[in-house]
Parts: sequence; structure tokens; C-alpha cells
Amino acid sequence: MKKIIKTMSGWKFILIFSSLFFCFQTFSFAADVTLGWDANEPDPDGYRIYYKTGSSGPPYNGIGALEGDSPITVELAELIDHDNPEYTINGLSDTETYFFVVTAYDSGGNESGYSNEVFYTPPTLVLSGLSISGDDSVSENSSASYIATATLSDGSTQIVTDSSDWSEDSAYSSINSSGVLTTSEISTDETVTIQAGFTHGGVTQTATKVVTIVENFPPSTPIIVYPYDGQPECEVPLDITTEPFSDPEGDFHSQSRWQISEQSDFSTLVLDAASNMHLTAVTVPHTVLKSDQTYYVRVQFYDAYFDASNWSNPVEFTTGFIFDDLNANGIPDAWEVDDTVDFNLDDTPDNYQPELIKCIRAVDGSAYIGVEKISDSISEIEALQVIDPATISDPANRPDDLIFGLFSFRLRLNQPGATATVKVYFSAGTLQDDTFYKYDTINGWYDYSEHTTFNDDGQSVTLEIQDGGYGDSDGVANGIIVDPGGIASWGTVAGGGIGDTGAGGGCFIATAAFGSKMERHVQILCEFRDQRLLKSKTGKKIVDFYYKTSPPIADYLRKHPIQRKAVRYSLIPVTGLAYLTLHVHPVILLLGLSFMLMGLLYVVRSFLVHLKSGDRKNIYIDYRYLENTMAS
Repeated sequence: MKKIIKTMSGWKFILIFSSLFFCFQTFSFAADVTLGWDANEPDPDGYRIYYKTGSSGPPYNGIGALEGDSPITVELAELIDHDNPEYTINGLSDTETYFFVVTAYDSGGNESGYSNEVFYTPPTLVLSGLSISGDDSVSENSSASYIATATLSDGSTQIVTDSSDWSEDSAYSSINSSGVLTTSEISTDETVTIQAGFTHGGVTQTATKVVTIVENFPPSTPIIVYPYDGQPECEVPLDITTEPFSDPEGDFHSQSRWQISEQSDFSTLVLDAASNMHLTAVTVPHTVLKSDQTYYVRVQFYDAYFDASNWSNPVEFTTGFIFDDLNANGIPDAWEVDDTVDFNLDDTPDNYQPELIKCIRAVDGSAYIGVEKISDSISEIEALQVIDPATISDPANRPDDLIFGLFSFRLRLNQPGATATVKVYFSAGTLQDDTFYKYDTINGWYDYSEHTTFNDDGQSVTLEIQDGGYGDSDGVANGIIVDPGGIASWGTVAGGGIGDTGAGGGCFIATAAFGSKMERHVQILCEFRDQRLLKSKTGKKIVDFYYKTSPPIADYLRKHPIQRKAVRYSLIPVTGLAYLTLHVHPVILLLGLSFMLMGLLYVVRSFLVHLKSGDRKNIYIDYRYLENTMAS
């Protein structure tokens, strides 16, 4: 109901209604007062609302409203209905009486006199009730949240959970100040009465709620279906699978724990992995299992409340021969390097120092990789293998370009749980902007930059790994570190597919000639390869031939400074042609390709003529491959 109050200016000023809401933080109230008045004629530019507390009459110098201190300016455009102006003032105190007047103003700065005065006195609200809401039952060894709600004399409600005093009466539970009830293990269903108490305005209300603590039954015991018990010659990487998850109460499957041991009693472990992704099937990470070795595997299921099933019956299995390793050095015979490789530059071939460093060819044969012990915590590099990225189907967070593919090594430590440091060498060089990525079949792909240092030599990185912790794929502090990973080229984006082209890889001869992968001539040649050669079928064949033949030539150049200098000068005009093809009309591309290929063949032929017999045996170029490439 509107009460019209006439003023000296002929205005009518109306107090329409007021509403209350709770202030959640302090459980105090604030008044929202809506004022209405008769419109001025003609329309003014706006109105000003003056307010105050205390006694009636000016000065109207009130403060504290959300819209600002008195006066509050209301432009005409802010009013929804110019003919029936209304405006709400928010955030006024719920304990004081307010007095209001309104004026009008025009564009010339003229302002009318005050309207008649109206006042507002907030009602007194009393706490009249309290209630608790939440689940009527909760499982053992779990938790549940409960909410306390206060009711006031005007029927309004307010959540007062964090302002209430909570208690409970059971030996099998506890409740905190936020209303979270935590239960412990029980042997049969139990009941607990929870209570909340709240005080406001000198009035205290309490509420209770009876909750049943329900005994939870764990999941059914898992059954491993592959490998079968006693299975011989299991293929590695090994895929372990179980029967579907089953729970007597229909709870969902939250997690599985997989363990592999060399002992039937699982007194020591070679794998201990918990996963919420690999629930009924898991692939054992690379290099965890050895060739022709007997192991035992078991699994445990967890339900929605993280209650664990019994362990499955252990399944015994024996791995097949993973690769030929006649000299038993932990490196596949097909991927051994020759005796010319000396990554650590100590004038002793790395093959003669297996107790210090082990080397292997990259998966495509285009480069060499070496792993050297740095920390004294490492007693032995047991194994070093390569992994073809094309065999990995997991696309999540996968880098687009793994320059040297993936490799994996296994370290034996002097003490379980120790931290190990190794230095990994790459014959084709690295960039400071490259990234070291880890991959294992349980944790997937992830950036390992936090524990990787790219060294200033441009050909090595230093890795830190903790047994059973960061970087260790077997997940257990057992004195063994299993570490698969590889270099991702700078500028690539995670999430690539399978079998991506070699774009971004090393330009081996140019890098050896100019001394750094970051040198401008080398970068131009790499850009030419990526932007021109790899865009066509013929170009890809040329690049493939180059990668198959250039690593030994690059190694020779690194050891012979005179020849390296000659090649560097010969590559300058080739680089110029490559630059032109990148920035000039594509017709020049054919000419550039011809000159580059002839220049490359001339350099190769010159070296084959002048190489000493000791060096010649390390370089072999299959010209039949080149003839077949050009013919196709």
C-alpha cells in the first residue's frame, strides 16, 4: 500500500516496502528499502535521495548504504518507469531507524527543495528454530557433511553450519566444526546422534539428527585372466587383465593396485602401482621385466569408499626373450654402437666402460644415445633399450616430435629410495628450448623439465630420478630405477598422434660442420627440410636417405677439423639456395634441390676417396638405396 505524502514542492514521496536478507558472514541482517515518489514534471535530469539515522530532520548526512553515502544520485536513465519512479537502497542497518527525503535536479545544476520526509524502522527478528540436513546413513571408514539451518521469526532461513557448535555421541565417529562427520571401522551397523547448537540475539536453539553408520563390504576378490598361472614365454611389454569388477553392494570401482615380484610371497617388488585409470587391465612399463625371468603378479580392487578387496591369487608367469643380447650387457645386439663412440671424451671408447656409460642407437638408427652414471648412488646401469614411439597409442599429452624416439634404462642403486643422477648424451645435439618427456604405460606422457638440465655442450642433458618417486616408473623404492623418456623438439605441442614425421630432427652434417644446432646456417637448412622437403613424397625419401647415411659422416667431421672446415664453407652456398627457396618463388625449389643433392654427393664422394682405411670401415652408404629413391 502506498502512502502519499504531499510536500511544499508539490511532490509526492512514497515508502513502498522493505525487505530483509541475511548477512552470511556475521549472521546479522541488513535492510533493503525501496522508495517510490511521484514523478516531477517536466522530467528532471535525475533525483537525489538523502538519508540519515537518529532524529528526524536535516542535516541528512547518512552513511553505510551500498549505493553510497547521502545523498545518492539517481539519473533518470537508471529508473525503469519514469512516470512512477522507484529506487532500492541496499545494506542499511537492521537496528536503526532511517529518515529519507528526495530532491530533483536539472542539467543546469538547479536542485529542488526537499520532499516530505518518510522513515523506516526495521522489525525485530528472533531466532525461532534450528534444523540439520544431510544423509541418514554413512558408510564406515568414510565421511559425510551436514548443514545447520536457522529459522527466524519472519519465516526466513539462514545456513549457520560454520557458526554452530557440533557434537556427537558415538565411539565410532567424530564431527568437526564444519559439520563433517567421519566414521571408523565397525563390526555391525551403529547409530550416532549428531547435535548442532546456535545462538543469535541472546536466543539459543539446538537440533539433533540420528545417523546410521553402515558396515561396508569390500569388493569381491579379483581374478587375473591373463597371463594364466604358469604361462611361459610371455610377450613383453606384458598386458595384465582381470575379470570385471564386482561389489556385493554395487559400489563403483575407484582404484586398483598392481604388484609384480620375483618372489611368490611378494617380499620384494619390481612393480607397485596404484591407478584409478587402469582398473581391470594394465601394461607393465618398459624395462621393468627382464628376459626369461619368472615373476608373480597380483591385484587388489578398491570400492567407492576405498575399502580394499582381498589380493587376487598370485599368478606365476615367465617372460620370453625380449631381445638378443649375446654379450649380456643389457643392450639389444641389433642396437649396439661401435667402438668409435666416446661421448664423455675420455679417450676410451664407451663400449670399454660399461661400468660407467652405456650407449645405443636411436630407434631409426639416425643417432646415438649414451647414459652415464654421475651420482655415487648408482651401482650399475643394468639395461638400455630403445622404444619405437609408433608402438605407443596413448595420445594424451603426447609431444608431436620426439627427435631421437624413446629410450629406457634400468639402474641398480646402492640403497633403496636413493636419488640418482645420470647424464644422457645425444650424437645429433639438443637445444635449450627442447623438452625432456617421460612416458610409461601407467602414468602416460608428462613433461619432466623440473628434474632435467640441458647442458651447455648442446649434446647432453642431466636427469635426476628418485627410486620409488619422481621419474621411477616401477613405483616402488626397491633399489631399481626404471626410466623411459625422450627429447621433444622445441616448438612442438603436446597431443600429437602416432608415427609423426621426423620434422624438427637433427641436421647431422650441418650441425657437425658449424658446431651447433643453434647456428643460423643449420637452422635455415632444418627449416628448408621441414617446410619444403617434407611436404612432398620425393622430399621425404631424400630426407630418409640423408638420415640413414649422414650420422657416420657427421662423426668423422667432428674428429677431423680440416675436413669439417671445408664442409662448412661448401654448405654456405647450399644454405643460400635453401634460404631463397623459403623466401622466393617455388620454381626455384627444383633448382635448389638439384644443387643441394649434387653438393651432398660430391662431399660424400670426396670423403670416401680421402678417408683413411681406419675411418673408411665406419662409413657405409648404400648407393642402391639412392638409385631406388630417385627412380621412385
